[in-house]
Amino acid sequence: MDKNTHAREAQLRAISIYEKRPERAQVVNRGTAEVLEGLGCIYEQDGQRLSVDMPTAIGGSEEAPPPGYFGRAAVCSCLAIGIKMTAARENLQLDAVRVGIEQDWDNRGVLAMEGASPVPSDTRIAIDIASSEAEEKVRSLVARALVSDPWFLTFRDAQPVTSELSVNGMVA
Repeated sequence: MDKNTHAREAQLRAISIYEKRPERAQVVNRGTAEVLEGLGCIYEQDGQRLSVDMPTAIGGSEEAPPPGYFGRAAVCSCLAIGIKMTAARENLQLDAVRVGIEQDWDNRGVLAMEGASPVPSDTRIAIDIASSEAEEKVRSLVARALVSDPWFLTFRDAQPVTSELSVNGMVA
């Protein structure tokens, strides 16, 4: 079985299960990040680990990519995979999917400097698809993929976020 057929069949099987038992679709992802010496950090989730660090210009050692690298990787890869998943479900042939991102930043924001925002002032996402399918079919497919892509929507839309602080084991 080729990988596209496998992707289509696995998704249709999951959809069938979730239609009958929606509670099976509910998941919680848990991960933790711990800062080590300096600004180096290890993130762990589900037995996987990755290293994160900051640029030397602001106190890091650049021994690993900064957090924003992984945020941009998340949105680009999630979009590319989501578009390919949608195509597989709908039995449309995409030969290649490439998603790029550009963001404009004021680096004063991450240093809490007055008058500067720590969030990007602009984010541009470019989607490039090679396909023998009709262009309108591909555009429609991408539109459907965008409205169900979790990391694209995380970047695009505000969502509830809560935080809890514990100092020396005492929850504040």
